[in-house]
Amino acid sequence: MNSIVNDLNRALAQQILVNVYQTNQEVVYTGYVTAVGQDGLILATYDDYGLPDGAVFLALAVVDEVEFSSDDLDNMAFRIQTAEDQHFIQADGLTMHFDAQRDLRRQVLSHAWVDHLVIMLVLRQDPHFYEGLVTGITPDQVTVQLLNKFDYTDRPVRQLNPNDIEVIEFQGQELTLQGLAATRLQELPHVPTTTLSGPDQMTATLQALVGSDRLVALVANHDHNLFFVGRVNTVTANAVILSLVDMTGQFGGYTVMRLSELHAVILKSDYLQTMRLFTLLNRSQQQPIQPVLNDERLFDATDDQFSARLTQAAAFHTIVRIKLHDGESEVGYPEQVGPERFIFHGIEDGQLDQVGQVYRLADVDEIAFGYLDAYLTEHQLKVEGDL
Repeated sequence: MNSIVNDLNRALAQQILVNVYQTNQEVVYTGYVTAVGQDGLILATYDDYGLPDGAVFLALAVVDEVEFSSDDLDNMAFRIQTAEDQHFIQADGLTMHFDAQRDLRRQVLSHAWVDHLVIMLVLRQDPHFYEGLVTGITPDQVTVQLLNKFDYTDRPVRQLNPNDIEVIEFQGQELTLQGLAATRLQELPHVPTTTLSGPDQMTATLQALVGSDRLVALVANHDHNLFFVGRVNTVTANAVILSLVDMTGQFGGYTVMRLSELHAVILKSDYLQTMRLFTLLNRSQQQPIQPVLNDERLFDATDDQFSARLTQAAAFHTIVRIKLHDGESEVGYPEQVGPERFIFHGIEDGQLDQVGQVYRLADVDEIAFGYLDAYLTEHQLKVEGDL
């Protein structure tokens, strides 16, 4: 424990970008240590795109390692610099100040109570993540009104021992948006999920929704727990292109999926209600999309969009993500796209496969493109001379 505290104090004193690994969770937090107390720390965190994303309180007992140097940290530092250079739209990040001589956990909970912040909690010996509003706090108890953006019927009130709270995320972009939407979310009625699963019915419905502002969720055959949320952009003879919406209600690029690989189309659900509210909040605040993205693309419904997207990506060495029929996914860029086959140069751990693999066009079930992570990966490879 002493070595971890020493590492945290070093990171604080020298303001070094670090990764903090946990003993009981796979989530790794990246950021700058802003306070180290007797029982915990505050880390101002960044998201996967190099953007400030609020902060996290971590109890010292759950800190397994503080990493100062790695390829992952180098990549994150590059993304943070890119976000600044390219003038990405950034949230405020951490705006609170903490007294390291006082209980940091209680300071976070008190701030959350006074400022009506939505926070995310991880409790001792509990694998779940809980999101909610602090509605009361005493020396030995904190009351939290839990929120569930997937199921509005699941909103219990919990009385917790503060000492059982090991992780508190706060002021992140998604949590901040939930805070702004909290009153309205609590007013929205639960809606039973409306799902279509018949191939003809799904195709006809998707065609009717082309160009509509309505959000839908698409569930793929290969993983029924995975779904894409967005607006139907184009429907071709064998595919649908979705303009994606990410977890903060922002534009998240595009995906083209084979109609034959669709398991279901979800038309109504509590989560779709949540995402619609988030998108409306973003519009009301005139929240622009990231400057390197384009949310106005249109596609020809008479083209084979799998061939078209791969051919265009090959011409410009554009990074895309493909999902193959066997369920495997790869990020990289294609070349030599023919009528039946193409070569795909995958990227793994930041390294580009210069030789590439040959795949059949018919084996590609999904192509994701035009999203922020793809841009950042592509930009770094080009800057480093690998693309």
